[in-house]
Amino acid sequence: MTARTAALAVANIATLFSTPTVKKAKLTSVKVDNQGAVARTIHLRDDFTTDVSAGVVAGDKEIERLQITVGAGLTAVVPETELKDVEFLGDCKCFADAAEPLCIIIVGHHME
Repeated sequence: MTARTAALAVANIATLFSTPTVKKAKLTSVKVDNQGAVARTIHLRDDFTTDVSAGVVAGDKEIERLQITVGAGLTAVVPETELKDVEFLGDCKCFADAAEPLCIIIVGHHME
């Protein structure tokens, strides 16, 4: 499965995909095509809710799973070896340091 979005600022975070409660998502590919005029830093965050167990209080968690900076006019592909341990337990949220419609983020993933 793949998901695609233009780079959005933190005020307009895009949800690329949601992970079902009993599964986890693993990234298979990340490509950032930045045809904008300046470098952009892209963040992928995992937004999930913990369950109550073993004395842990349930609550919302947000963990940054990947951050990549791509220069103006460049395309970056994250090597598969760098993604093998990247897992999402909830929503995969994507945003950039600033909105840039000419910066496209494409994320491949599968559910386990």
